[in-house]
Amino acid sequence: MRWPEPCRRSGGPGLRAVVDTNVWVSGLILPDSVPGVVLEAVRRRAIEPIVTWELAEELVAVLRRPRIRRYGIREQDIVDVLVLLAPFLPWVDVDVEIPIRDAEDPPVVEAALLGRAEAIVSGDRDLPDSSELRGWLLARGVRVMTPAEAVSFIDRGS
Repeated sequence: MRWPEPCRRSGGPGLRAVVDTNVWVSGLILPDSVPGVVLEAVRRRAIEPIVTWELAEELVAVLRRPRIRRYGIREQDIVDVLVLLAPFLPWVDVDVEIPIRDAEDPPVVEAALLGRAEAIVSGDRDLPDSSELRGWLLARGVRVMTPAEAVSFIDRGS
């Protein structure tokens, strides 16, 4: 397994977090939005992204959808995101052993666990609305945050 050392837990700057695909897409489409601020925080290392190959593949697939491309997402934008994420991609995967309602969310949870994330940043209501999953993740040191909560966390320096 090849992951960078945890930044906040080792005393370094930043929040180690899984940034969900919906936040990446929203941030690329609307760079001045709260998700855009989250992406900028990744670029400047205030957020250290935790990703899996499955999450990277999902992100590329979503960014290549015609309805997303109409927002001006270019192939170079996709390449730029992958270049940003490449150093954080792991060598192995893990299985999540808790029921997850949305079939697209297990890779997000896997990445959080494998990468020892402090948070999952998502605009998807399935993650924060599942109290069982939230509690299970919290017991493992992973909070579920909205993009606005992540920005607030970074701004507070907490």
